[in-house]
Amino acid sequence: MAPTSARPREVTSVLRAVESGLAQGSPTTVWFDHQPYPLAELDRLSNRMASYLAARVKPGDRVGVMARNGLTALLAWWGSAKCGAIVVPYNTSNVGEFLRHQVTDSAPRLLVAQAEFVPELMAGAAGLDVVELIVEGADVAVPGFAGPVVDIDAALAAGDGDYQGPPIDPRDPSHLIYTSGTTGPSKACVVSHSYVCNMALDMVENVERRPSELLWTALPMFHLAAVAHLTGSVLIGASMSLASRFSVRRFWDDIERSGAGIAALMGSMLPMVAQADETEAARRVKGQLRVVSGSPVSADLAALWRERFGVQRVGAGAYGMTEASLITSTPPDQYRAGSAGKENDSFEVRIVDGDGQRVPPGTPGSIVCRPKRPGAMFDGYWRQPEQTLAVFRDLWFNTGDLGRMDEDGYLYFVDRGKDYLRRGGENISSYDMESVLGAHPDIVEVAVHAVPSALNEDEVKVTAVRRAGSALGEHELFEWCHGRVPRYAMPRYIEFRDQLPRNPVGRVLKHKLRAEGLTATTWSAQSSRGPVAEPAGNRPT
Repeated sequence: MAPTSARPREVTSVLRAVESGLAQGSPTTVWFDHQPYPLAELDRLSNRMASYLAARVKPGDRVGVMARNGLTALLAWWGSAKCGAIVVPYNTSNVGEFLRHQVTDSAPRLLVAQAEFVPELMAGAAGLDVVELIVEGADVAVPGFAGPVVDIDAALAAGDGDYQGPPIDPRDPSHLIYTSGTTGPSKACVVSHSYVCNMALDMVENVERRPSELLWTALPMFHLAAVAHLTGSVLIGASMSLASRFSVRRFWDDIERSGAGIAALMGSMLPMVAQADETEAARRVKGQLRVVSGSPVSADLAALWRERFGVQRVGAGAYGMTEASLITSTPPDQYRAGSAGKENDSFEVRIVDGDGQRVPPGTPGSIVCRPKRPGAMFDGYWRQPEQTLAVFRDLWFNTGDLGRMDEDGYLYFVDRGKDYLRRGGENISSYDMESVLGAHPDIVEVAVHAVPSALNEDEVKVTAVRRAGSALGEHELFEWCHGRVPRYAMPRYIEFRDQLPRNPVGRVLKHKLRAEGLTATTWSAQSSRGPVAEPAGNRPT
């Protein structure tokens, strides 16, 4: 497939989009748990936040945020952007070493959090030069923290609603977004304002979103998809509804109340809703949703959504990652269930073999890409130039995933080349999991790997070797993981062995462990103590 020229697209930022929208009388409204915030109000409140932050942080400083979808998360983002700071959203399910690594690595100058996350966040920030903590919610005490703890309402009241910050170049960093580490600790992608906007417009085009069409999602704002969906709403003058939690039981009530025409889901959310019991709300709104985006989606799952709920299109029909997104998407009226779309105007995409040579159509290989537009992908890993160079070969970005392309140029995902797992819509770093589990005094060796899930994603299995004479049990190890690993990463299965399979140079053969799957000696958390808890921010009910 010969590369095509990209259609011209302005290199811009969400801040410019807000200014333009207000000048044109944009009807954009953002709803948080059904509470409406018109664009003009969000602009004024984020000016107040920016004004308050500007007296405490400099352009380029990081503002760390730990909050569910809501006004606090948005104001921390837009407020940071308007004063030139970089926002760093932390996953609200992260705990212990997972969180401590990210907070320490990003070195925030100031922190913003909801009260429930303050103890864990401040434990992770111990020893850092944090000048202030801004809190939404109840009064909290932070032992050992010398800086002031300020209620967010007080911070907003002290800010200037007419604040004008420094000029912001669209190529300036907007976010640090952490990805799951696969061969080391998790890394932060440096994401520019222009990248967020380009991704947002590609997502708008991918689902052929209309300005009159409200989009509903419970995807968290600590991931890039929700940020891009919200940015896309501002760019096209549309409205959006964000839920603070995902609930299977309340899903159709939320869709009915919001009037949404598009729902953005991911991972296990799609089969859970599709397989849930019928509700009155689902019957009343049948046919209201035109699009339900998300992946992975099989042809059978897509058919179930169409038949039960009258949805015209089911599935993202696109492929991307934090480093580069969207590299493929669906052309207008050409969606194919099960595919990840085609090369778009933002990226050139190839399937290559181990030598970097393009393979014939239908042949699996590595998915590689390079941008056609300026500012269309990440600017590297935060403070890790060697890791940034390592993912490029011959000036092509290697996604680490395997795919194939058909004769028409449609991409089909084949498998992950990276050694990570995906559960509950979250990427899970086996490296981080093994680092934590390896610290248990009775564990000598450990491998964390995927086994298939009935919900189209992965389940987490721990295969470990105990020290000689240890009486450590599976249930005891499972309980030990609480508070040390994120709730979405809690292992579903545990197996103790005398040794782990290795190759001649000593590397653990995880592909063999994955192939063996659930053996006769595998312990299941579900059968022993009920289903493993979902992450608090996205717990199905």
